[in-house]
Amino acid sequence: MCSDLHFGNKGQNRKALKKDFDLARERNANIYINGDWGEFIMSGDRKRYNPGSDAYGTDNNINMTINDAFDFLSDYVDLIRFIGCGNHETSVQKFNNFDPTQQLIYSLNKTHKTQIQHGQYCGFVLLKYHDKEQRVRTFKIFYNHGQGGTAEISKGAIDINRHMSTKNADLVWIGHKHTKLLLPSEYILEISQNGEIYERERSGMVTASYINISGHYDAMKQGYKINYGEEKMRGLQSTGGIFMKHSLDNGNSEIVRRFEL
Repeated sequence: MCSDLHFGNKGQNRKALKKDFDLARERNANIYINGDWGEFIMSGDRKRYNPGSDAYGTDNNINMTINDAFDFLSDYVDLIRFIGCGNHETSVQKFNNFDPTQQLIYSLNKTHKTQIQHGQYCGFVLLKYHDKEQRVRTFKIFYNHGQGGTAEISKGAIDINRHMSTKNADLVWIGHKHTKLLLPSEYILEISQNGEIYERERSGMVTASYINISGHYDAMKQGYKINYGEEKMRGLQSTGGIFMKHSLDNGNSEIVRRFEL
């Protein structure tokens, strides 16, 4: 479970991204990407663009970002289940009438004969498990890329709580905040079809980004570049995704979850 890969940002922490994806390969884990896989900050964006942060220095930034993501993700394409879009991708759609996420997925699927899904900005993922007696257990994930600014104090807990109060899901997942947060055991009361009242466990999480902003603070250095987070007094960012492992409890065949940050 990851988000905010930010291909096209010169400060992308490609080493950390590769480490997480190689670990997913080692564990044969599914990969879900919850938006902002690309940077897509163009020269016309007076609020965020600065030449020092442009990874390519060309006039075809969108093409170069898609190509870069395609080359990297091709090594893990059989593990990827969906690629969602975030505010960086939707900004391209709004101003250029072009969906870079759709193009990336189309190219990956056509080249590698895979079936990666377009995750949209938000939606549901339904996981189904079968026990030895062929009973089906489901695990519902609601994902939303995220809104608003960075949440240095709350770490995104307020946004998670808002979604958990309005979505019937076992896991609520957002990105965007560039922080990392896990609420592994939040409970609500449920009633079964037999009229039995019980507690149902839910989880909430925020996945971090893959941007390294250290080393940008000395204006006397040659090649100094303005950092958006520094300019807007944003805090240091967390890095990486979260692994989630499911197993069926032998006693009651309930889904047992385990998270690894």
